[in-house]
Amino acid sequence: MSISWGHRERYRFIKGGAMSGWTPPAVAAVYSITYKQDPRNKPKSHTVLYFGEASDLSQELPSVDEVLHNWVDESIGADDLYVFFHQMPGSTKFERSRVQQSLVGDYRPRGNGF
Repeated sequence: MSISWGHRERYRFIKGGAMSGWTPPAVAAVYSITYKQDPRNKPKSHTVLYFGEASDLSQELPSVDEVLHNWVDESIGADDLYVFFHQMPGSTKFERSRVQQSLVGDYRPRGNGF
């Protein structure tokens, strides 16, 4: 499964899966942490909590506990968090940050300070 985000430019994100049971690959990527705001009525709809970037996703993804502590309310549990990622092999931090900041500007997720 994949999803695309971005208003000015679209970026294809691959579904990593539920954050609590997923082993991230060792790739450079921009990633999103999401949850399902209305899983019963809109089971495929994801709300973005955070956009991040990493030179090695397997080493730099925040922990589930960090996400729960900093960005969500009590109604969201560890099993409700999902990860999607846009691979950018060979990219620089500047290139990944440009994509991340574009997406943050488009969606204004609460984990990025909104």
